[in-house]
Amino acid sequence: MKVILWGIVLLSAVAGLSACTDGFPDEQMHLGNEDKVRPFAVIIDPPDVAPGDTVQVSLLAQISDPDALDITWRVALDYSDGLYQADEIERNYRDIEVPFPVTDEDGFLKHTFQWVVPDSAILWASDIPEVLDDPAMVLLAEELIGPEAGSPPTKSAVNAWLNELTPQDFIDMSPLEQEATWALADRFAIQVRFRAALRTDRMVDVTRNLTIRYTRKFSGPNTNENEDIRHYFVVAVEKENAPVEDIYNEDIPQTGHFFISNANRISDLVQVPYHATWTYYMVSLYTVQSYFAPFDPGVEITEGTLDQWYYYRQDQPFSDHQFFVDEDGDGVEMFELDAVVRIMPDGAGSRFRVVASLRDHRLDWVSYNAAPGQVVEEGIVEFVAP
Repeated sequence: MKVILWGIVLLSAVAGLSACTDGFPDEQMHLGNEDKVRPFAVIIDPPDVAPGDTVQVSLLAQISDPDALDITWRVALDYSDGLYQADEIERNYRDIEVPFPVTDEDGFLKHTFQWVVPDSAILWASDIPEVLDDPAMVLLAEELIGPEAGSPPTKSAVNAWLNELTPQDFIDMSPLEQEATWALADRFAIQVRFRAALRTDRMVDVTRNLTIRYTRKFSGPNTNENEDIRHYFVVAVEKENAPVEDIYNEDIPQTGHFFISNANRISDLVQVPYHATWTYYMVSLYTVQSYFAPFDPGVEITEGTLDQWYYYRQDQPFSDHQFFVDEDGDGVEMFELDAVVRIMPDGAGSRFRVVASLRDHRLDWVSYNAAPGQVVEEGIVEFVAP
């Protein structure tokens, strides 16, 4: 086995990325005030796995009539989002047998099943051609595997080598060989796409992608995990229209922090005293992962995150009261929210079931099929007379 000084190899890449967002009113975040199915998350745990691993898939949604719902699942084993992530294809479908979903009294649905990643998943995917054409993977395969990789290296040979390499074999490698193996495993990646069809009097399609590569098998530092929400709470500030900075200001009177969860879960329900002249914030604090840049492994980068919030009005499900607001107390749209968001009670007795959803993203790994991780935390906030 030859050794590669990966840190001095210079490669270049071009990635195109575009995004556009249309504004949505409160209905985007307000669950339960419409007669429809409202999916709000599909969590795959873990979100980054090797062939042969098992994942748990959970669809979370809110629905007004659970008895009218039919759900079917399938997975596309050959998925690609095309050049510049613009031309998605799904092929080689497999139906998935799933148990019945569970729905509670608020119409919150959870549909969970386990799925075993086929050992040959990477071989079925057309996103990696049989004859490798990516300069980084070609170079790494030639250095690590040698002539047995083929000339040029083939997908089948690389997959066989990574599949047969045991964790102990990896431990016995030199540090430079380990670094090169991680680099190859990180890039030798595909995605599969789960698709759920939710049918009532209309049909809603929900999709979620899973990254498949050998990185986790060798405990690679770029293995993606779902984020960990460490603290989830309400903070009340004894001041009218207090800016978000005031929740960190020790000179501003506060009633305290009302924890729904922390390192050890406390309660699904917190009761918060209501005062018309106080300001309230909902806070979701989480542990953010770091990873290493694909073409400069010495550069450590913090993941990007996307915060999404939803709520269900338990005491008045069809109220048009808007719960999430900006710092001036005016209506806000989901794309404006982050980990700390101002909330607006509707007087004593108002009770809200609040959902925080966090997605991670690694934009510089998108071209190597890095699907995001996701985590959801929820709890009930009841405002009571002081």
